[in-house]
Amino acid sequence: MKAVAWIVAGLVVLGFMVVLIGTERTTAGPAVQGCPACHGVAGKQPALDAAAKAIKGHPASAAKTVQQCALCHTKGPTPAPFRTGMHKIHLNSAKFTAAKGTCTSCHSVDKATGTVTVFGLERK
Repeated sequence: MKAVAWIVAGLVVLGFMVVLIGTERTTAGPAVQGCPACHGVAGKQPALDAAAKAIKGHPASAAKTVQQCALCHTKGPTPAPFRTGMHKIHLNSAKFTAAKGTCTSCHSVDKATGTVTVFGLERK
């Protein structure tokens, strides 16, 4: 529980920093940000379904988008929420760091409202 509080506090601080500093956006828009920028046809890393296949105990999946992954990975505890796995994997990844991955590789922040969203994950 303490770890969750630290993660949430870190994300809140990060959100404020992104809002104050601004996001570094590409001119091509979200198509070159989010999972497809690194995973699948456009990226050098395995597609999401192939990455899921490499996870021990993960059931077979044809999910190709964040939206499809989130169908099962919502509130947890099993399966774990998508954000938990993605943050754990990417924030501890030398490949992500070497590729100059940042929070805005996956997230967009609306400067007017401070709302943080994930590229490819539509809010309902």
